[in-house]
Amino acid sequence: MAYDLIIKNGTVVDGSGLPGMRADIGISDGLIATVGDLAGVAAAETLDAEGHVVSPGFIDGHTHMDAQLFWDDIGSNSCWHGVTSVVMGNCGFSLAPCAEADKNLVLHNLERAEDISPEAMNAGIDWSWESFAEYFDTVDALPKGLNYAGFVARSAIRTYAMGKRAMEEEATEDDLAI
Repeated sequence: MAYDLIIKNGTVVDGSGLPGMRADIGISDGLIATVGDLAGVAAAETLDAEGHVVSPGFIDGHTHMDAQLFWDDIGSNSCWHGVTSVVMGNCGFSLAPCAEADKNLVLHNLERAEDISPEAMNAGIDWSWESFAEYFDTVDALPKGLNYAGFVARSAIRTYAMGKRAMEEEATEDDLAI
């Protein structure tokens, strides 16, 4: 069988907990087709991974890339370290849901986690959503080097339901019904 790509001579660490093993990886149609000794097998492209670890991408379950993904299309801090998927909306902070009138409040909330000024975030973000689903439609349309998932964060929900009152008041029954 010929492969589109063979990654040869690497130390494969597969995440199973077993020690790394020297192996070749055959890839067809963008999927791993086999792992083993592929000496003498044809491929359209071959990468020699001698001296390198070959592993699946890591999932970072706790990031604050909610705004960064708008100006850093490869997710540089993550992808340079082998991360292929990230989860946003942690620590109770996210960019959605967000009513037009509350954008500055949401940005000030997110500033606590991002340590990026609200002015810089607002300049770098194309605000074209209100709901969480619309936010992820916007994220899906961006060029990116990572897979993104996210939590609907508590602070964004409170701000969406209560506006500025969310900073100082308890939610009313009407707020909770939203």
